[in-house]
Amino acid sequence: MAISSTTPADGLVDLLDDGRLALPSGPVPRAALALARELEPDHLLHHSVRSWVFARVAAATRGWRVGTDFDDTALFVACVLHDTGLHAPARGDRRFEVEGADLARSFALDQGLPRATADTVWDAVALHTSVGIAEHKQAEVALTRAGIAMDFGHDAHTVPDDLATAVTAELPRLGLTPRLVDAIVADAHGATGRAPAASLAWLFVQERREPPHVTDMERRAAASRWGL
Repeated sequence: MAISSTTPADGLVDLLDDGRLALPSGPVPRAALALARELEPDHLLHHSVRSWVFARVAAATRGWRVGTDFDDTALFVACVLHDTGLHAPARGDRRFEVEGADLARSFALDQGLPRATADTVWDAVALHTSVGIAEHKQAEVALTRAGIAMDFGHDAHTVPDDLATAVTAELPRLGLTPRLVDAIVADAHGATGRAPAASLAWLFVQERREPPHVTDMERRAAASRWGL
């Protein structure tokens, strides 16, 4: 189902308030946003929040409803914290997706969310780079992956124009894609366990080694609706 480019679809009307983005106002989303703001530079923070907005677009295209088909609090936490593994305190020697997943699950449990919800958040963060796997997991996991991919151009045409305008104005990209690739490549060189064979980090390291030292993700993002 395609979303109109001019009129917000059912399921998206709560994302805008007088033309501005309306983020979740509950204590858990506020705390998640505060943690992401504490750990991440602005370009990564903006990407994390945009990923949730676009995950909601992906839900609307599927006809999925908040509270019936997915837990929006769990989705927000997963999206907003999905890249925190790159900046987690006491960074370990595991791939950043797992470091971030552990951090996000601990956060969810500390906030009093049920264990099952915290485990779903873990799956969503840990699998957000796992193409062809995340899509077949719980709704929140699939939507997290979809929202993140949309921020790099995949299915970006499904975002209504008024929502796209608000996102672009309030959450500028700030050169996200090359800066994120730089961070993942630098992180991969920190320990052997951070870039296992066939992982996203491993792929980026290989692509950056070969001229012109630009990854496929960077090329695709540059050609997308959003740019780099």
